[in-house]
Amino acid sequence: MTEEFNYPSSAVDIGVTKTGVFITNVTQDLNTVGPDHPCKRALIKAFTVNTGLVWVNFGTAAVAEQCYPLDAGDPISVPLDNTNEINCLFEVGGEHVSVIYSN
Repeated sequence: MTEEFNYPSSAVDIGVTKTGVFITNVTQDLNTVGPDHPCKRALIKAFTVNTGLVWVNFGTAAVAEQCYPLDAGDPISVPLDNTNEINCLFEVGGEHVSVIYSN
C-alpha cells in the first residue's frame, strides 16, 4: 500500500472538516457513487451495524474482491479531489458507510 493511504484512520486533518454524508444502497452488489463535494481528504467508515462487507474503490466502479474491503466499523482515510470518486459495492442491501471530508 502506498504512503498516501498510510494515515491514522481517525484523522481528516487537512483544511476545514465538513459535515458528514452517508452512502447507502438498497440493492446488494450494485456500485454506488458518493455525492458531489470537492475535498482534499475523506474518511470513509462502514457502519458498525453492517452485516456484510463493503468494497470501496476510488475513481472507478467497486468490484468485489478487487477493492478495499470494509467490515463493520472499519475506516479508511484517503486523499481525494471529490467525494464522488468514492465507489461502494455493498454485499448486503440497505447498509451504509459514512464519509467525513475536508477541503
